[in-house]
Amino acid sequence: MIWVKLIGVTVLTLVSACTYGPQEELAQIENVAVRPDTLQFAVAVRYVRFQPATGITAFPNGGIPNYLERTAIVHLVDVSKDQIVELARIEAPDQLKTGFSAWMTGWKGNSVFLQLSGCPESECYGDLLQFHHFALSPNTEPRNIGARPEDIDRTPGMLSRAAGEKVYMRVSADSRVISVRTDESEPFIERYMLQNSGELVEIAPNK
Repeated sequence: MIWVKLIGVTVLTLVSACTYGPQEELAQIENVAVRPDTLQFAVAVRYVRFQPATGITAFPNGGIPNYLERTAIVHLVDVSKDQIVELARIEAPDQLKTGFSAWMTGWKGNSVFLQLSGCPESECYGDLLQFHHFALSPNTEPRNIGARPEDIDRTPGMLSRAAGEKVYMRVSADSRVISVRTDESEPFIERYMLQNSGELVEIAPNK
């Protein structure tokens, strides 16, 4: 009877120690895709809402959070108008929740293409990866497609102006900040910053 009581207390202690902290948000820029010969570009953002592990669930290296939401957000930025529009917000399906990632794969006319990837189980690599593709356009719902078109519009792969390029713009991004250059004789300028909520905002110019 004593052993039964001890086991019961131990189990109760372990269960009560498996806890999670307050809800948090985290967003990061995955990549950007410039629309050729325009001052527009699309931004792929991976957004998660979660509760961090606490107690015994955080042992030994921080533990696994309790994920409440995994979502891909796509913003369309028009530098000429200082305009930022949310093109799409797509929550990760169950088949992609492990290793979930979002990636802009290019433009074709007025449409920009988004690739979502991930796995349904805990292991996620190689042939286990699954992919979903979407075509996105302003003022329309995301359209699920089989794959990205092969004949996408190509953007210059160099910093200097390409032959026949009418509108010059280069964009550089890290996980939180986007820098833009619209004159090849000028340096990149930090123009946009991503918030933890997934919102993309303009950086106020230095006075």
